[in-house]
Amino acid sequence: MGDGEFSNVGLQNGFDLVVTPDARFVRLLRRDLRRTSRTFAFAGLLMSITSLGTFMAEGAWFLAGLVGLPFGVIWCFAGLINSLLHLRRNPEMLAPLRYVFTADAIEWHTVHTSLRLPWTAIKHVSRSREAYRVDCADRNEPRYLCRTTLTSTQDAQLAAYLDERLAARLAVKTSVQPMPPTGGSQ
Repeated sequence: MGDGEFSNVGLQNGFDLVVTPDARFVRLLRRDLRRTSRTFAFAGLLMSITSLGTFMAEGAWFLAGLVGLPFGVIWCFAGLINSLLHLRRNPEMLAPLRYVFTADAIEWHTVHTSLRLPWTAIKHVSRSREAYRVDCADRNEPRYLCRTTLTSTQDAQLAAYLDERLAARLAVKTSVQPMPPTGGSQ
């Protein structure tokens, strides 16, 4: 089950890790996506309900209800449909991931996308059975590092490297900075 590969040239210089996500990691991503989609659906439902209440009012409030009701319904359905269709629209969620850990950043690479996350933008890293959850300073949604297909040695080395890099950032008292905008990265 462990199809991760290490090419380790010294942890201080960084390393590469190639992982193929399994069903447990994909379930984690789906759970997180459903939580976000429920927020959108709930906001749309609230907008629809409050818009219904404005139909009893007069003038501009009545017109606001006429506009708000369809937008609320659309927002609600968009939240529900998004979670159902997300994996079909994003097949790279199941593709092999290449993580590159350097002194400056963590990089995620797939066939379709890449993402570079500087260490200074990382607010917190927590560990679950399926993944390392990386919380960023300027993003509401977390990033995940798959750990379901890692060997115990690889997982221990990755945990030690994450601890080392985050401790180094704290030692120099680097504040958490927002991520710089990048071109076509997601």
